[in-house]
Amino acid sequence: MDPFSLVCGHKSNLQLLKPALRAYALGYLSSTTPKVISSLRCLRRNNLSYKEKLQEIGRALTCAIRLNSFPSFCALLVGGSTISPILFFRLCELVARTLGFKANVLKSHGLVRFIRLATAFLSSLLSLQLLNQKPIRLQTTTRNVSDDAQSNGKTQDPREFAGRTMDLTLFTLTRAADALVCLAWSTWCRRRKAQGRLTWAETIAPQLADAGAFAASSAIVMWAWFYLPERLPRSYGKWIGDIAKVDSRLIEALRRVRRGQFVYGKDTGQAPLLESMCRDYGWPLEWGSPEKTIPIPCEMVHMDCGPNCEFHAFMRFAKTLKVACATYIPLQLVFRFRALKSRQSLIGALTDALRSSAFLSAFVTLFYYSVCLARTRLGPKLFDLKTVTRQMWDSGLCVGAGCVMCGWSILVEKPRKRQELALFVTPRAAASVLPRVYPKKV
Repeated sequence: MDPFSLVCGHKSNLQLLKPALRAYALGYLSSTTPKVISSLRCLRRNNLSYKEKLQEIGRALTCAIRLNSFPSFCALLVGGSTISPILFFRLCELVARTLGFKANVLKSHGLVRFIRLATAFLSSLLSLQLLNQKPIRLQTTTRNVSDDAQSNGKTQDPREFAGRTMDLTLFTLTRAADALVCLAWSTWCRRRKAQGRLTWAETIAPQLADAGAFAASSAIVMWAWFYLPERLPRSYGKWIGDIAKVDSRLIEALRRVRRGQFVYGKDTGQAPLLESMCRDYGWPLEWGSPEKTIPIPCEMVHMDCGPNCEFHAFMRFAKTLKVACATYIPLQLVFRFRALKSRQSLIGALTDALRSSAFLSAFVTLFYYSVCLARTRLGPKLFDLKTVTRQMWDSGLCVGAGCVMCGWSILVEKPRKRQELALFVTPRAAASVLPRVYPKKV
């Protein structure tokens, strides 16, 4: 674009503000929609008066209307990046005319790029400061805080924490790194193709890289969901739990095995945890005792699907596919409503929905079946039980096998979708490794 057109362009104020207004609207929808859906669910479950229902909906609709909110962040970021360069160049042009100078400097493409970069940087810096104004509340219990204070022999001073924008920063950093890698790889491939030395491995490398990035990120996220749930956002962890559909007592038992509290062959007082599960599902109470039953029977892992691991894997796939289709098919039809003008476009929308549903179903199935293969089917047969004991398998090896394998279900998706899913999961994996909050230095 000609730099001088930035100055001389006769845009109305509404056109200048349109990107910022659009960004605010999208930020408002992304922040408010989950809260509205949650409020509607609460209204269906609770017996509230008409006034209380209106107040509940009103809180959901107005909670994001404040200065230090995500919609304001989006508007300031986009508006500062788009409006500031135009205002700057128009100001320079006005000063040049007033002083009687020629505005030749405004025709420099290098200067335009620099001004755009500088205004984008300043806008992002100011918008992040705005978003971080709201104080962070740590997800710790009062008991833990008081215990720590008593153990240290002194009261803890209130401290300010930073890191509210960690997820957003990692998301942006991941996208930027992906853009740089794609640019470098594209340059490399063009050079190799011009030399006539481009190999088949170099052609499929980007697709395998996307799948590998998703598989590695999924492994980290699933491991955190099992053993470090506090490192995941609460809503994200809840969504994984809804898809996994596993009894929380079984997950807690595996966590205690890893912590060395639930020990096979010993009575460590942990039997009541799984014995209550045995009573609820009609299983023998001995299955819940680590002293009497080694290891935890696969039937307990299968919940209500019987003892056969293959049948359990099939049922997991079928049940998850049913839930996923009920979610993805309506979404595809809604998002492609304007494009559904022919039978072919309808078939394409349904095919994409079924493909995404199959991917999610394969993800869940691979995780559970890999756990069964590691702890009972293949693991004990490949490794001597004296070398790799049952305790070792259930203290993390079986879950690790599921974490490593589940992400490769991404190969069901199209290459373009693999890249998007990898870029979606990678920041969450990084956030589960890095500290979500940290002391703010004054």
